[in-house]
Amino acid sequence: MIGSPMYQLSPEHLAGLVALTVVPFALWLLGRRGGRGLPPVQWVLVGLLLGSAAVHAGLLVGNDHGPAVGLLFAADAAFLVAIARRVLRGSPAGRLGVAVLVGSIVAYWGAMVNEPPDQLGLVTKLGEILALAIVIRPTVPLRRLGGFARGLALCLLVVGTTATSWFGAFKVSAAEPGAIAGHHVQAGSVPPPGTIFPEVPSRDPFPAERAAAATFLGATKLALARYADPAVAAAAGYQLTGLHGIDFHASNPAYEHDGRTFDPAHPEQLVYAVAANGRPVLLGAVFQMQEIGQRGPAIGGPLTVWHAHENVCISLTPPGLSGLMSPLGTCPVGSILLPRTADMIHVWLVPGAPDPFGDLDEAWKRTYLEAVAARR
Repeated sequence: MIGSPMYQLSPEHLAGLVALTVVPFALWLLGRRGGRGLPPVQWVLVGLLLGSAAVHAGLLVGNDHGPAVGLLFAADAAFLVAIARRVLRGSPAGRLGVAVLVGSIVAYWGAMVNEPPDQLGLVTKLGEILALAIVIRPTVPLRRLGGFARGLALCLLVVGTTATSWFGAFKVSAAEPGAIAGHHVQAGSVPPPGTIFPEVPSRDPFPAERAAAATFLGATKLALARYADPAVAAAAGYQLTGLHGIDFHASNPAYEHDGRTFDPAHPEQLVYAVAANGRPVLLGAVFQMQEIGQRGPAIGGPLTVWHAHENVCISLTPPGLSGLMSPLGTCPVGSILLPRTADMIHVWLVPGAPDPFGDLDEAWKRTYLEAVAARR
């Protein structure tokens, strides 16, 4: 299964991770050579600086962005090592330390314009922010305004790193061939955060696969036509309380572990939308596997690609989806992390859906709902 690079380690950054493993040995060696008198917080600073330097040096091996970016990596590593040496000698990191650390963090923001983040990059930036916090900590009590300004600056660096990481992750997923910006992506592209799918060969479906997909779609439309009336769906056990928006998923707990898989008459969820005139509209259904990790039957080959969701946040009060795990590994307050869901697939029942088993674009939904409202 392929997930968002934001929750993984990019293969081209593996050399940076390997280089990072050298840092503990370097710190041990430096301690034996006379650095034992350094305060503990300064040792932490040295470790953070050397860690970032090691990662940037390692990225020279896997760098495929050209000589200019490689030169920046080398310069960053050299400056970080030089600042670490100053700290080891008992001197403050000073303005040079502040400039290099802030420059490295802001440069990362710029990189996120064209590429997704990964775990190594995020950890490195958080380490640099912590190093900066140590560098700018006051040696004498500050006035309240000065302390507030320093704290605000660090908060802005954290927020900026998080925001640009989100931006890079979603931009790349939308820019890849075959990708759709939004809730799901099609196979063959980089998924956005929260979505994972299997590798599917880039080919046209075989005639038998096309026929099987068409047969299943027809059977599903026929079996679920009665649920166009939400009252009928509610009587069958679908949870429709609070029906709103254009992507409301009504689950049926009785069908989630009933032993039936990919049964046209018993989908685990129904998808509704509310048109402008207030009319509920049945858009489709979601079929879900019984167990996490169990592969869904791709009866239509590349036409019926199942997907799962990863690192989703579930709120406890009220129960429901509250978001995705952030680049910093956190969920909203009051939520718990669900590492992965079972495999699922959408089947869209509305006439003219561009991809009955894929993603229904939000703009397409709105256009369809406007047409529905106009007919009433």
